[in-house]
Amino acid sequence: MFMSTPPVALISIPSTSLENDPVPADIRAIIELFASHLAKVAFPDVDAASLRRHADELRAEAKTVARAREALASAIAATDARLTALTDAAARAIAYARIYSEAHPDRAPIARALASLSRPAPASEPIKPGKRRGRPPRQTAELFDASTGPEVVA
Repeated sequence: MFMSTPPVALISIPSTSLENDPVPADIRAIIELFASHLAKVAFPDVDAASLRRHADELRAEAKTVARAREALASAIAATDARLTALTDAAARAIAYARIYSEAHPDRAPIARALASLSRPAPASEPIKPGKRRGRPPRQTAELFDASTGPEVVA
């Protein structure tokens, strides 16, 4: 006959490691069940060792993901720094070219080319959208208001 067993308790693991553990608590409880009460039982492809192996593989992949995220964050910071340096250099380049163009009025193509260029926005400041112009958008009720539309004559 089947005998009921007391509820399964988790292995004593420090709370900080449980918070960062990618294995869900309910699955950790199942692994503990197979490690304790069902230690001598094996089902096809499922036993305590296989469950632990799957959990360990998940933890290893989660560490790989964490390292990749750290590398991505580092690469994004480096890219942002390079963009800032490039933007500053481009702004200086335009300023120098304008001074050169003013000193050499006989080189009109340079002046025309500079006039078509805009000064690069600083990379550290986000670009803010300008104020909307024109009429505000219609409200939904106005679109279907029968009093404002053409009358239908039968």
